[in-house]
This record gives sequence, structure tokens and C-alpha cells, in this order.
Amino acid sequence: MEIYKSGEEFNVKDGEMEFSHNKLIIRGPNRDFYYAITEDRFATSSTIDLDNLDKTPIDIDNVWPRYSGRLLRAPSPVPQDSYIKEADFFVPGEYPELLPPGGLVLHEIEAYELLRQHPHPNIAQYHGCVVSDGRVTGLCLAKYKMTLEERMEVSEPFDKEIFLESIECGIRHLHSLGIVHNDISPYNIMLDEMDRPVTIDFDSWQQNGQELGIKKGSPGWWKEDSKHALFENDYFSLSKIKEFLFALASSSWDPLTKSTSATENAFKASTSASMQIGGPLDMPDSICTTPESHVEGEKQNTTTPPPSKRTEKQDEYRVKTKEKADTKKGWPGELLERVCILM
Repeated sequence: MEIYKSGEEFNVKDGEMEFSHNKLIIRGPNRDFYYAITEDRFATSSTIDLDNLDKTPIDIDNVWPRYSGRLLRAPSPVPQDSYIKEADFFVPGEYPELLPPGGLVLHEIEAYELLRQHPHPNIAQYHGCVVSDGRVTGLCLAKYKMTLEERMEVSEPFDKEIFLESIECGIRHLHSLGIVHNDISPYNIMLDEMDRPVTIDFDSWQQNGQELGIKKGSPGWWKEDSKHALFENDYFSLSKIKEFLFALASSSWDPLTKSTSATENAFKASTSASMQIGGPLDMPDSICTTPESHVEGEKQNTTTPPPSKRTEKQDEYRVKTKEKADTKKGWPGELLERVCILM
């Protein structure tokens, strides 16, 4: 047996991060997989006695579902400008009883299959599923340069108003298809070479009105009291993105505690009006009717102020937010999945 994947879990104690345990995915000799935890930290996998660990078998059908000919298959070899999102072994290992048949992979593919029939410039582009030995082992998506969180670290300014409107265009397109993303955050907004935003990561999606699944939003960026997938969930997250873009200069701002009632109500009002007319895309919006009108590569609008210089408190806030999110969500490192798109 050998360690196939591993990840460390941390708890927050007295404001400090404290190591809790290691999560392990163990591969057996016959392509069988197991989930185990150990309270030992290790420098190399050779220091772990795998035979003495309490191992839980993983149903491989919930990780690598069998390929069906109705699904788009990625080119082989995959294009160099692609990103392969691999299946998550940890969730099937920890919560096998909560997963639907086919697990999270088929659930995410379902969204991408619908979206490839109804593409949008601000939504991730899907190239198909990666197949090995008759099983789906990953999703092939186009590659982007960085996340929104990373872009905010760059000193070069960009038009945040248009950027925010473009994100909203993508969200409204999803809603017109009945899709609620449920995990809009700076980690799931990517940018291309022209600073165009694209929403990625659809493993938390549900149809509007459905009960939320095993995977939900990132703490601090979604309505944590919500039990169902609703359009307003995404608009709440969008209001948080707006605060992130325009209020980060205030070192006291924290998405885990900051009230967003004003911006949330504004988005709710616009959503309600559009739904009465017949759907999210019926709302007049010049940006959304011409989604690529702002990406001609022109120079930055000089009226847009450059981002303020980061302070020590802002750095501390970023670290604290990530730590809280990782701890609450339970899957460290997953927040920064680099699923990208090529326009």
C-alpha cells in the first residue's frame, strides 16, 4: 500500500492555528482506495505505518464514475492550455453516505454539459471529461492566469465597476438556466490576460429551489443559514465581492462578520424585478446585452483610482479569513482550485 494523497487539518484555538490531524488516501495493490486519518505529522510518507491505521474503503464509483457515451469526452492528449480538475477523494472518504450515485464528478459534469450548450464569456468553458480505463478521472477546462484574490495583490489598477458587472452578467446567465452556483467567492472568480472575470467551480451548484448538497459556499462569502439553493444566495455572494473590491482599503473589513444588508437588498430588489418580468436576463443591462464590449484591450480608465497599498492589518486579515474558511469548510487547500477558462 502507498499514500496516494494527503492533507493536513487545522483547528483554530485562541486565535491561533493548531494542527489537528492528517487525512490520507491510501492506494492498494489492486487499484483499491482507502481513507484514513492519523494524528501524527510526517516529513515523508515512508514514516507512516499504513498497516496499523484504521482504513475506510472508498467506493471508486463515487470518485471515478464509469464513462457514458452521452458525455463530452476531452481530446487526447488534452490541449496544453487546459487545466485538469481531478476528482476529490477526501469527500467520498469522509462522507460516503451523503454522496449521490456517481459522486461530485457527475454532479459537476451535469452543470458543464448544460453550460456548453449555452455558453457565456463570463462562465468557465468546458472541454470534456478525461477518461481512463473506462472511468471519468477528471474534468478538462481551459486555463486562466489568476484568481480574483490574486489579482487584488497586483498593483496595476483595473476597472472594478465593469468587472463587477461582468460577474453579475455571468450569474444572471446561470440563473436564466435555473442554475444556482452557491459558491461565488474571490477563489472561484478567475481572470484572463485581459482581466475579464470568469466564474468557475460548479461542484456546489443546484437547481433553483433544491435543497443544498454536501458541498456549499465558502464561509464568509455565502448565506450560511440558507438551506436551499436560491438565486438570492448568489446575489448575497456578489454583494460580498463588491465589498471585497471596493472596501478592502478598510483594514477592519472582514467578510466573516461584515454586514451586507444594504448591498444585498439592492441585489434582491433587482432580482425580484427581473423575475416578475420573466427571468434574470430580461432586466435591461447594456453590459449584459453586449458582454464583450468592455474587453477590447483598451488602456485602464484613468478615473479609476489605483488600489491602496496593502497594510500589515490587511495581510493579517487575509490569512485569518483563509484559516477560518479552511477550518469551517473542512477541506484545506480546496478553496484555491485553479479551474480556468480560455476565452
